Amino acid sequence: MRGDRILRVGPDAEVEAPEGAEILEADGRTLLPGLTDLHTHLGEDDGLLNLAGGVTAVRDLGNDIDAVTALASSWESGRTLGPRVTLAGIIDGPGPYAGPTKMLVATEDEARAAIDAYAERGFVQIKLYSSLDRELVPFMIDYAHSKGLRVSGHVPAFMTAAEVVRDGYDEIQHANFLVLNFLFDDVQDTRTPARFTAVAEHGGELDPGAPEVSAFFDLLTAHETVLDPTVGIFEMLLTARPGVVSPGFAPVADRLPVLVRRGALGGGLAVPDGQDALYHRSFQTLEDFVYEAWRRGIRIVAGTDGLAGFMLHRELELYVEAGIPPAEVLALDTLGAARVLGRESDLGEIHPGKLADMILVDGEPDRRISDVRNVVTVIRGGAVLDVAAMDRALGITPRQAVD
Repeated sequence: MRGDRILRVGPDAEVEAPEGAEILEADGRTLLPGLTDLHTHLGEDDGLLNLAGGVTAVRDLGNDIDAVTALASSWESGRTLGPRVTLAGIIDGPGPYAGPTKMLVATEDEARAAIDAYAERGFVQIKLYSSLDRELVPFMIDYAHSKGLRVSGHVPAFMTAAEVVRDGYDEIQHANFLVLNFLFDDVQDTRTPARFTAVAEHGGELDPGAPEVSAFFDLLTAHETVLDPTVGIFEMLLTARPGVVSPGFAPVADRLPVLVRRGALGGGLAVPDGQDALYHRSFQTLEDFVYEAWRRGIRIVAGTDGLAGFMLHRELELYVEAGIPPAEVLALDTLGAARVLGRESDLGEIHPGKLADMILVDGEPDRRISDVRNVVTVIRGGAVLDVAAMDRALGITPRQAVD
């Protein structure tokens, strides 16, 4: 590396280290491009949390417009430590279930003004939320596209996933909306917790190979719709039980601060008597949908919507559990993610000329995806960062101290 760029790549016999170069020993370790979390809602602590987890690039999918632009600027300038940030602006409709944004719109003029405001601040994507008037959705998609912005989001209330795909969504957030596409007769208002409970109660009844499901995946394929399934949060909602560390945190719970560990014991949705197995089957359906999408060539992006850094490792593990090979999972989270962000010229590969965003990992995550948890060194723009030191600064016990 020189400065913030990769200068040369190759075998030892072909690439001689320049005089005075800093050498990092990597025996028994794997060098990877930095990981990418494409579903975050950033706060100040998330800079170190992401970097400590090997996450060097993120996409913020909904935040206060002023706070998140200031945070992204601070990390990009190097004033504070954090990943590279791509910004997506959230827009919702007013009402009792309005999402966490001050960009609330009820008319085309208001929608146009909100989209313009995001575009002027350097946002590259618009995320539509659940309370939007369905009559506004096609206009907002078309107008955002006319400004060069991608469009994604929840499926607004009283719409189906198939409808928003036909209207022009570039991407759908959350796998539950894929299942809700087939439960529309029972659940039309997706602003309420029914968007979770109905999936828990009926998701296990769906067959990913059924003709209507196959037709839906054909639609996604035809429109090149990207899926951001966030299966990790649904694992917690559908399979975590009170008093037991939730599955996503089990491998790292003993390293986390006490208050975080307590939060991991709260369980997920309340499970009616006798329905535990059904809730687990419903989660399996979500994983089956992810695998079927990948098998058909539909682009999957890894996002967490959860605890920065650590939850991305679990998201990647769940994709492997679903049936996607580990090397393919790493590819979709590195170069695949960079392509979705439109940043493949700079990110996603260890290649001459690209930004020096890389991680050293103990083990072989292309064979055992869980090895991706073993990040020991992070390189962000050519700066070499010690993961154990970042962990200690966050109140997290370094991995080496518990191995």
